[in-house]
Amino acid sequence: MKTPTKFNRRHWLRLGLGVATGSAVGLSAIGKATDPEPCETTPALELGPFPPMKSRGQLDHDADLTHVTSQNGTAKGELLEVSGSVLDDDCKPVEGAIVETWQANHFGKYNHEYNPKGEHDPNFQGWGQVMTNAEGSFSFKTVIPGLYASRARHIHYKVSKRGYHEMVTQLYFDGEERNKTDGIYNALTHEEQKQVTRTFDRTGVLAKINFDIHIRQAKPGKVTEKVLQAYTGKYKLDCTGGIEKLVNRLYGKEFTSMIIEIANQGETLYMTMPFTPTMEVVWKSKDTFDANAFYNMSLVFKRGADEKVNRLVLAWDAESSYEAPRIKSL
Repeated sequence: MKTPTKFNRRHWLRLGLGVATGSAVGLSAIGKATDPEPCETTPALELGPFPPMKSRGQLDHDADLTHVTSQNGTAKGELLEVSGSVLDDDCKPVEGAIVETWQANHFGKYNHEYNPKGEHDPNFQGWGQVMTNAEGSFSFKTVIPGLYASRARHIHYKVSKRGYHEMVTQLYFDGEERNKTDGIYNALTHEEQKQVTRTFDRTGVLAKINFDIHIRQAKPGKVTEKVLQAYTGKYKLDCTGGIEKLVNRLYGKEFTSMIIEIANQGETLYMTMPFTPTMEVVWKSKDTFDANAFYNMSLVFKRGADEKVNRLVLAWDAESSYEAPRIKSL
């Protein structure tokens, strides 16, 4: 395993852990947000360090994040309705897609075991999911998120349906001062920023935003289920060889090691880590997959002398790669 002496600055900017400077990739801010060009796939963005894993087992995970079952109050903050449609490559509505959302509350705190700082709001649900209707439409009632760390205000979305590539993205708000310095936002091109930035409509009782999400149909035939099964299994990542600086800062918890599980469903490969929900990884070339939702990373499977897969390399680039040996089945 190659241990880098320092992390690549570009990736730290994309993680939003530092303040982007004038040299950041892309434009520091855009003008008035407008709808993107028709049928352009929504830019894929990281899951972020705080998808609410504990909350995923909660009884209340409906479309109204401003009320929690067993609580009588309403979430603090300005109410916001985010509505939109899930559309495919041809701008046709996608019925039956699962749309998940999670975000910080009014005080900038996520409902997550790795986000101990900040004020908890017992009336804020934190995470929810809905299924799109025949028109591909979805809608969530929430609050405008508070400021978290150095990030601009944003809301996370994850869209999935069999036969389509998963989409993980983030919604940003036009006119936010931190849009100028957010590392993840400024790693996007000007056109990509337009696709994920919206302006509030405050003409009604509550603020509203329309946010369509465009996903791609999965093209069969590149990698068969039989081939993918060669990669499935568990891999153990040592978190004391350099990556601990990244992991510990992102999740506020020390990991000496972690288990990465690779599984397939038909002709699609998925990765699960202790602090993230299951995410799709996309075939790139032989033994190499893109894990865009996990910080724009690549997964490279390595083989032993017997030609069987025996380890996994998590790689951003040649200077930042981490090796995880495969755990042999008992």
